[in-house]
Amino acid sequence: MKITILSNENKILKFIVEGINESLMNSLRRTSMVGVPTMAIEDVEFTKNSSALYDEIIALRLGLIPLTTDLKSYNLRSECKCGGKGCALCQVKFKLSAKGPKVVYSGDMKSSDPKVKPVYDNIPIVKLLEGQELKFNAIAILGFGREHTKWSTGLMTYKYFPKVISGKKDLKEPKDVKEIAAYLDKVRELEHKEEIKTEPVEDKFVVEFESWGQLDHKTILLRAVSELSKRLKAFDKALK
Repeated sequence: MKITILSNENKILKFIVEGINESLMNSLRRTSMVGVPTMAIEDVEFTKNSSALYDEIIALRLGLIPLTTDLKSYNLRSECKCGGKGCALCQVKFKLSAKGPKVVYSGDMKSSDPKVKPVYDNIPIVKLLEGQELKFNAIAILGFGREHTKWSTGLMTYKYFPKVISGKKDLKEPKDVKEIAAYLDKVRELEHKEEIKTEPVEDKFVVEFESWGQLDHKTILLRAVSELSKRLKAFDKALK
């Protein structure tokens, strides 16, 4: 398998994968999105909420705030020595206390661990009017996107690498990163104008992965490959 990075900016990674089939590519896509653990708020205890929103609505918003994740320092609740009761090795505490008039943002939350905090400080939680208050304590834990989308790492899409088979044929076979990017843009343009026809290269894919920011792309992809490897080994063992 060969991987060629096209670009990596604004939490969007674009790359080419060669030497795998669609089944494996789709497995990598799904595992990258929902099979890698991230931190997200799971439990919220409100001590004061006189805002216009119910507790449940605010709790839902808190859960969807992406949090930076430290996989080396924390365990899944199900695998922690505390037996899932909750300890410093499997959960992070957040608290917030705010009075109106103001807009409460994700950056207003205080974390018990500076390594685990909102990826973005400017996500609005609720608008408080004069005299309104919001106070809560929250617990963030590791989880998987397959359990709830709040633990999803991002969005990955892919398509076959196009090969020109008819029409305008002065498109040179790309050799380096700059040529590949220019080639794909030109093919897309000419296809839209119906000036060329293409066919898919069955073992070569153009991949775009937008991370929500909890983990960097490299960590997500390496962890996804590791998870896939474990599943394949377990499947192979079950067949013997």
